[in-house]
Amino acid sequence: MIELSQIATALKLKKSVGIICHVRPDGDTIGSAFGLKFALDLLGVQSDVICSDPVPSKFDFILDGEKVFSSIEKEYDCLVAIDCADVTRLGDLAQEFINHKDTIVIDHHVSNTRFAKTNYVQCFAANAVNVYFLITHLEVEPNKRIANALASGIMTDTGRFCHKDVQSTVLVVASHLIEKGADLNLINKKLFVSQSKNRAKLFGKVMQSLRYFYQDKVVVATVTQNDLALTGAQPDETEGFIEFIMGIEGVEVGACLLEIGKNKYKISLRSNGETNVNAVASDFGGGGHILASGCQIAGEYEEVVDKITFSIKRQLPDVL
Repeated sequence: MIELSQIATALKLKKSVGIICHVRPDGDTIGSAFGLKFALDLLGVQSDVICSDPVPSKFDFILDGEKVFSSIEKEYDCLVAIDCADVTRLGDLAQEFINHKDTIVIDHHVSNTRFAKTNYVQCFAANAVNVYFLITHLEVEPNKRIANALASGIMTDTGRFCHKDVQSTVLVVASHLIEKGADLNLINKKLFVSQSKNRAKLFGKVMQSLRYFYQDKVVVATVTQNDLALTGAQPDETEGFIEFIMGIEGVEVGACLLEIGKNKYKISLRSNGETNVNAVASDFGGGGHILASGCQIAGEYEEVVDKITFSIKRQLPDVL
């Protein structure tokens, strides 16, 4: 595998870099992207962050007044995909990425397909850790903007340092970012505590309709288009729902189904440690981590539920 030092050397020689986030952007892809952008700014390398989907307003404090572009509007010397396991995660930007002469992936997913010309994949609990080490090789000392961006990514993908896959290295990096000005209290409030009234309404509605399978080891939450319309909540406000259901006593695997179109569902999967949900997601062309993955399934609702729960059952230990 190529070394981060080699990628850093190459980036320093670029005049312009397009940094691409994955669709339905979360704190890790946004934090990682802007952490890298702010570092390149300090080196005098012009860069833009690009995402084909709108970025939720709760991330505005990470952007710190900077713009996120929805399309590739200029020629870049290099395109860097951040926190993307496969090219489909780039959404409408996928083909342009494939066609570009110089592409780099910086990612942490075990399911990464190495779709760029240069691929760096290290499976830390958060991709922001990879970007932190890249920035050290760029010989940039993190300032408060960089520190807040990267710490946001780390806190997002580690579940505020509570996920089972959090390595000691992650905590060391987080400690250094705090020294450089990362405000964990602000990050926690913006990303995990503050919510709209509409989200609170949606949360209550979804939690009232949870479905349990296989001796209550598997729980399925569903968010329909009708739910969103009735509550006025936005699809991105469903983030965190699955973390709640994973706290239910006895639950081994959680699945959150989000209706994104007629007979089309985006599925987020979580495991409490004994079940490989990356294998489940892979059954449907998705992927991610062993304990946290996702996929999309088309079909009638009950058919989709049957498919995903049966796939989970095959991975569950001690379930006939």
